Amino acid sequence: MERSSRSSGSSRASGSWPLRFTTAELTRSAADHDHRRPDLPVYLRIARLLTDEIRRGRLRAGVRLPSTRGLAAMLEVNRNTVVAAYDELASEGWVSGRPASGTFVSPRLPDLSPLRLAAASSPRRGVPRALGFDLAPGAAGVRDVVAHPAPPGALLLWGGVPDLSRVPTAALARAYRRAVSRPGASLDYTDGRGHAGLRAAVAGMLAATRGLVAGADDVIITRGSQMAIDLVARALLRPGDEVAVEELGYQRAWDAFRRAGARLVPVPVDQDGLDVAALARLLERRRIRALYLTPHHQYPSTAVLSAGRRIALLDLARRRRLALIEDDYDHEFHYDGRPVMPLASADAAGVVVYVGTFSKVLAPGLRLGFAVAPGPLLNELVVLREVVDRQGDMATESAVAELIEDGELQRHTQRMRRTYQARRDAFVTILRQRLGQVLSFEVPPGGMSLWARVADGIDAERWCVAGAARGVGFMTGRSYVLPHDGRALHKWRGHLRLGYARYQPAQLEEAVQRMVAALR
Repeated sequence: MERSSRSSGSSRASGSWPLRFTTAELTRSAADHDHRRPDLPVYLRIARLLTDEIRRGRLRAGVRLPSTRGLAAMLEVNRNTVVAAYDELASEGWVSGRPASGTFVSPRLPDLSPLRLAAASSPRRGVPRALGFDLAPGAAGVRDVVAHPAPPGALLLWGGVPDLSRVPTAALARAYRRAVSRPGASLDYTDGRGHAGLRAAVAGMLAATRGLVAGADDVIITRGSQMAIDLVARALLRPGDEVAVEELGYQRAWDAFRRAGARLVPVPVDQDGLDVAALARLLERRRIRALYLTPHHQYPSTAVLSAGRRIALLDLARRRRLALIEDDYDHEFHYDGRPVMPLASADAAGVVVYVGTFSKVLAPGLRLGFAVAPGPLLNELVVLREVVDRQGDMATESAVAELIEDGELQRHTQRMRRTYQARRDAFVTILRQRLGQVLSFEVPPGGMSLWARVADGIDAERWCVAGAARGVGFMTGRSYVLPHDGRALHKWRGHLRLGYARYQPAQLEEAVQRMVAALR
């Protein structure tokens, strides 16, 4: 590499220096290259500036670069800075040095087209917006969830979000510190089914509170219930299979089934949950592979699947060999009477795959869910999980297992059940006082939100948009139906889902006031 002080204007037979740079150009080049890195070292700015000129074809192969002293003077920087820039270019193969001759643009570079490369490879463009290859069919997604942007400080009545200020973070942090301080399983590769202690704790919890007799080996821990649903979809389904879903439902779960190649077939729901008779008629005409449902608190209407329908559904699934994917996403929060036991607790035929989560009772950010399934399917879930994730977060799983074993999670659940019931009752009172002529609803027996019908003559979608502008967010029925299901869209678009769990009564009062202002 050349280090002499020869004049930058000298030339050789291989070519002469065609460009002059200024400090301002150097600064602009650095900003163009990476606006996220204003602290980019000066030597890298110089290297990138020269690289750009080579890419554009303004510096051709074999052209001699200025001496380090000459370029330093041109750019008004320290000579050592230019030395570092030339070293960087040499390490990347852009330039080469000749003893006693100087530094030259590498002759091994391709004949770069200035227009093509200036347009396609300049770093200022970032990641390309267009793909140079084809995606798989259906990769664009299927969801039509409508959440209108709300300003900072907005009160978001999107259902299903717990009060994160009440999470027992101190106890969780202590348990986490103990987990990571113990060498071994919490920081090592381990069982793809999840932390053994958490699987045992979940099995014990299910037996004690949900009547589901399972052992640790019947449980797989996943990163949230969404991962469990996705694994089940890929294990069960093949392209072209049909999956029945509630006509109102959870679109992210539907995405998982679509991505596995399935076609979705809606089944009506009413005040008693899924219409099992309608499902039976559907099975007479079509080869349905699986049914995904939320029987405890139907999502989003909160309806509880009636006892008679539960019995009929289990019998129908047994006779038709229909897989039932039961998503029990908020079992802990039932206020009126005892919680209804899961379908899985009465499954003697091996037709139910049970999915649960800690996102509602603790926090969604922990990404902890689980599934319980008959052995052959569970084994397939483990194989698929190890392809995607190898294993879960053993330290977090160990910490949550400790919370269950110490009874801390149970005590927290009891506290939050009382809190959310009180907030439900306060929210119902506020809505009836302020919007009683506009909204009609049944008081939900549990869950973290309510489902309300908007009075005739009021456009729920326009109200939702106006609410976002006023600082209150909520969703209409349009976000919970299949995009192509015109009948369901007509039936449910005049409904709102209003979550109450995350806010105190005073905040709920303010949210309703903003809804009233938006309606006006």
